[in-house]
Amino acid sequence: MNKPVQVTVSDQAASFVSRELESGRFETVDEVVEAGLRMLEEEQMKIERLRDLLVEGENSGPARYVDQDEFLSRMREKHGR
Repeated sequence: MNKPVQVTVSDQAASFVSRELESGRFETVDEVVEAGLRMLEEEQMKIERLRDLLVEGENSGPARYVDQDEFLSRMREKHGR
C-alpha cells in the first residue's frame, strides 16, 4: 500500500533528482526517493550487523596470540595453496 508523503529537499538534492530523471535511470521522483530509502535501509542493516559482530567479538573472551607464519602455513596445507 502506497502512502503519499510530502517532503522538502535542498536545492542540491533536487538537482540530483533532476539529473537522475534526465539520465533515464528513473522515470519518477518517487522511484528516485524509494531507491534512496532502500539504500539507506540496507546501509543501516549492515551497520547493525557490524555492531552485532563487535559485541560477539567482545564477548568471545580474551584475545590470544597467533603466529602469522604458522597460521598461513596451516591454511596453505589445509587449502592446498
